Amino acid sequence: MKAQNLLLGLFLLSVVTVISEPVWSMDEKAALNSKLPIRRVVLYKHGVGYFERQGTVPGREDVNLYFKSNQMNDLLKSLTVLDLDNGPLGGIVYDSTKTVDQLLSDYTFNLRGARGLPDILGQLQGSEIELSIGSNKLTGTIISVETRLIRDDNTKMPVYYLSVMDDAGQLRSFNTNEIRSVKFLDQRLDQDIKRYMKTLYQQHRRDEKVLTIRPEGPGQRDLLVSYVSEAPVWKATYRIVLEKDQDKKPFLQGWAIVDNVSEEDWNNVELSLVSGLPISFVLDLYNPWFKKRPVIEVEEEIALAPTVPQSGIALDMAAEKPRNELARRSRGRRLAKASAAASDMQENLAFGVLGGMRRGIGERMQQLKAETVTREVGDLFEYKIDHPVTVARNRSAMLPIVAAQVEGSAVALYNESARAKNPLAAVRLKNTTGLTLEGGPLTVFQQDSYVGEALIKTVKPDEQRYITYAVDLGTHVNTKIDSKSERIDRVIINRGTMRMHRAIIETKTYNLDNKDKRDKTVVIEHPLHTGWKLLNKKKPIEVTDSYKRFEVKLPAGKPAKFTVKEERDRWDTLAVTNITPEQILIYARDKYITEQTRKQLDQIVAIKAEIVNIDRAINQLQTEKSSIFNDQKRLRDNLRSLGRTEEENRLRSRYIGQLTQQESRLESIDKSTKDLQTQKQSKQKQLNKMIESLAQDLTV
Repeated sequence: MKAQNLLLGLFLLSVVTVISEPVWSMDEKAALNSKLPIRRVVLYKHGVGYFERQGTVPGREDVNLYFKSNQMNDLLKSLTVLDLDNGPLGGIVYDSTKTVDQLLSDYTFNLRGARGLPDILGQLQGSEIELSIGSNKLTGTIISVETRLIRDDNTKMPVYYLSVMDDAGQLRSFNTNEIRSVKFLDQRLDQDIKRYMKTLYQQHRRDEKVLTIRPEGPGQRDLLVSYVSEAPVWKATYRIVLEKDQDKKPFLQGWAIVDNVSEEDWNNVELSLVSGLPISFVLDLYNPWFKKRPVIEVEEEIALAPTVPQSGIALDMAAEKPRNELARRSRGRRLAKASAAASDMQENLAFGVLGGMRRGIGERMQQLKAETVTREVGDLFEYKIDHPVTVARNRSAMLPIVAAQVEGSAVALYNESARAKNPLAAVRLKNTTGLTLEGGPLTVFQQDSYVGEALIKTVKPDEQRYITYAVDLGTHVNTKIDSKSERIDRVIINRGTMRMHRAIIETKTYNLDNKDKRDKTVVIEHPLHTGWKLLNKKKPIEVTDSYKRFEVKLPAGKPAKFTVKEERDRWDTLAVTNITPEQILIYARDKYITEQTRKQLDQIVAIKAEIVNIDRAINQLQTEKSSIFNDQKRLRDNLRSLGRTEEENRLRSRYIGQLTQQESRLESIDKSTKDLQTQKQSKQKQLNKMIESLAQDLTV
């Protein structure tokens, strides 16, 4: 049995050694990828990264790159391959989406469960092989594998014999223990076994796909490969030092945090960080697309042949590029020169915060310079690290991107909705770095001490922001609101509506009390009301979407008061038809209407009164008519109950006479009602015409 296992191992080893794709470990794959190492990485804020690989590879040989399955859609959407020596490319192939079981099911043999050479050869009956037995070689065709049992120390042991028909047509049998090697002479079978073994290996890396590039030019080729792939978002974090002397500018230091979660080291790469949000999406290009087609039955006598489109020649639209394309990329403008003490400065910073230090933290932080070249790319902004960067796989790094003094000052920012009793300690910062500062956390230091933290959004060059980092407990605030209604100053009458304008004066007083022994600048964020007019002589220093900002100087240990006075409009609306004679007298007395308007209103009121009287008369007639109807019903009921006696005949004559009189009255009521309705319609038209013609725009 040991001999059988040894023979099986030798056989599988011989198969593996001829497979075109060897079995590589992760480190060996990294060595393979070194043919096309990553030279450039650009990280964006929307979850993708742009990668460039460049290297010299042998022409007419396959170059393999390894990716995860979730990278394939982005890869196929963005992959670009250039032979910088202007040579042709043979094509790009990659692993299909079939599972290992689906791929192995295409073969008639099963080597996955094979338990030895006899089991393998038994599945390949009819195959032509070359056997090495001792020093002899024999070619033939596999007939079968026979199992014989022999006794060894009272134990039955299986012995396997391979039956082969040699070239002379003789049937021969060989003990498989004597076979040194087996070679398959059929090239197709030989290739099938190689592909089978390659598939078996790939099951150990289920999430790995191989992309193969083949440059067709002769000799060594300079190959450039670029693509977009999902990548962690780079993050920005800042530190700012506020000087005790307000005349000194704050110092801003910014760091970028990048994460290499890939399975490959970034060695001496050209790293760029882009601020902005370009549009990106995921489209399933990796999985095959199938579309249902209609099934059409073809008559038997009609023979259809498939059409063959003409072949075309792809036009080479790429312009010639220099061999060293990376060296010729735009460098932008330099904003700071390099300093080589980044890690030492981090240690000094940590020591200064935790243990105290003789030199100020601001002075130490300013020794760290950011090595960046920046440029605007459309609506995006790029930080390019101006030295090669190395980040090992599954490691992260902090890289300095900003180190500069900026314009800014310490203020107290009061917003009643944020905190009613106290303002917030803040930095009024103007971005004078010339860079776009990406949003992120900011740690604030003052007088060599940590004083708070803030979170900032993206700040464009020369843009000013307020950054709040702590509660100013040394300043107390309370507010008082007053409202005053002014007299009517404008009256507009149009299309039957009377509108009267008056001004409402809203006053809000901010009572500030500085308990500290230093002067302060308080910025008050007063709510912005659209359409309100500011009556203050002191104008706001800024206006935002929601607030007006006023600056107030607050002396040390003293209270102060600041008042915001605003005027808003109020319109009272009244329908002209609802105006009473008493109101007309009041409006005329207060000069809210002109003399002509008063006369027109009097006429309108008079006509309206006539219409009311007509309506009253119509209602009275309708009430009388309803009463007559009820009485006639009673009389008819009485008539139906009368008999034929003399007395009943007299009552019948009486009831009939009353009914006759009532019918005459009903006819008179209908005629009067119709006349009144005609009068009402005439008066209503007259009233509508007068209301339509009534117009006034009077400033009181």
